[in-house]
Amino acid sequence: MNTISKLYWQLPWAGPRIDGDRSGWAVMPDPALGNAMGVCVPVVLEAGKVVLKLAQPGGVIPIWEARLGVWTTLPPHPGEGEVQHLCLLGYDQPEGGYGAEWVVTNGTTVGYPDLQRAVRELEHVRADQVIEQLLRWPAYDCTSNQSLVPAQREDDLSMAVAFGCCQYPSGLMDKTSAEESYRRLADRVDPPDSHGKTVPPTHLLLLGDQVYVDATAGLLDPIRLDDRYRVPYEGLLQIDPLRRVMRRVPVFCMLDDHEIADNWEPFRQGAAGSLHDRGLAAYWTYQRMKPPAVMGPMPPIWYSTGGPGWSAFMANTRTTRDWRTAARLDQADILGEVQAAALQDWLLKQVPRNHLKLIASPAMLLPRLAEHAQDPLYLDNWQGYPRSLHRLLAFLCDHEIPNVCFISGDAHIGCDVEFMVTGPGGKIFKARSIHAPALYAPLPFANENAWNLLLSDTFTFASGPDTYECTVEGRMLPKPQGCCLLEGRRVAGKWTVTADVL
Repeated sequence: MNTISKLYWQLPWAGPRIDGDRSGWAVMPDPALGNAMGVCVPVVLEAGKVVLKLAQPGGVIPIWEARLGVWTTLPPHPGEGEVQHLCLLGYDQPEGGYGAEWVVTNGTTVGYPDLQRAVRELEHVRADQVIEQLLRWPAYDCTSNQSLVPAQREDDLSMAVAFGCCQYPSGLMDKTSAEESYRRLADRVDPPDSHGKTVPPTHLLLLGDQVYVDATAGLLDPIRLDDRYRVPYEGLLQIDPLRRVMRRVPVFCMLDDHEIADNWEPFRQGAAGSLHDRGLAAYWTYQRMKPPAVMGPMPPIWYSTGGPGWSAFMANTRTTRDWRTAARLDQADILGEVQAAALQDWLLKQVPRNHLKLIASPAMLLPRLAEHAQDPLYLDNWQGYPRSLHRLLAFLCDHEIPNVCFISGDAHIGCDVEFMVTGPGGKIFKARSIHAPALYAPLPFANENAWNLLLSDTFTFASGPDTYECTVEGRMLPKPQGCCLLEGRRVAGKWTVTADVL
């Protein structure tokens, strides 16, 4: 194997964050410096110094190719004893170089003395950043693929996750305002005064419209389609507070319409189109760290994640939705048959009943909207797909599944409702539906209005041969923009949750 030692080393430009498969740390190189090589090495802090702690310190360490614009997973290298892991990226050029197309082949190695010297030099230049990251990264056990979270008693289990949506890009004059939501989140994730006075979220769930590939509605959109889907992501990853967050907590993403086109849905039976294909490829590359070119057959977009005592189903309510017309509205599905079956299986078989079950979807489940209530063909949420809405509510009621909370985004307005579904035989299902306001939505005409939300509502519906009743009561969330913080506490197997906007 080749050994490379003369490199310019630095901390990752974006990341590190725990990857979606929870097998290592994911990083992205600096666009100004070009492609890089990456390592994730075990270290310890000794008298304020960062020291490599390899199981075999005299050998060499494999390095991994880190390409521009792609999330690259760096498998943690084994260490000796209790260690932490430090991610480093190496470039073959001095600081200030631009746009190199240098490629490192996986399997190349760097020698232990060279890397130890690089760690010391990096610590000398950026001591505060290196040590701060080591102290604040979530502990991670790469041998068991599990986050290291202290065991908690059954009656003393708590959690906190952040979720948000809709980050409209900034212009020439509004950069500070556009980044404010992520700045407040970064302060909560990594507070300046971290002495237990605030509960930092352990995960960030981004529920769609992380980028707007159609931000100028065609007036100033890039002519080249590659730029249309690349430039918005590069702008997103240059938001400093977001990069602070991504260095601290794992981030899990779902796409919605603006990753493809405004209010995208199939325009005829089975149709998708080039915008769909390019938007989906960019989503997989930038948000899921799996470029389609190296992934093979594209897997389902929906997936699940979670933590101690809670689980989340990240539902895809955009690219799985059926083509709708007035004649076939009662047949259209927002999830598709395969995903709907997967969600039911997840609720019944994969998640313990005493887990908090977050069903995360970009589209709002409840409350309903007053406008177009009698003509849901024109609605973009679950209400616009009555078959899906009624079938899911009936399923939850029939099985009386406990500890369920829906979280969503997309409508650029924050609300929190409690709802109850009553079904045949006196069966009852109770849950919450929390809708996050936009992270940044400066265009008032694109925002939902409070008067249009049916925060006190009762309606009946049929599913199969049975009839059900749903009652809804809720409130507006206090801030018009920001990231939602959901905190939960389990006592005697039952979860209670609170929601606020940071």
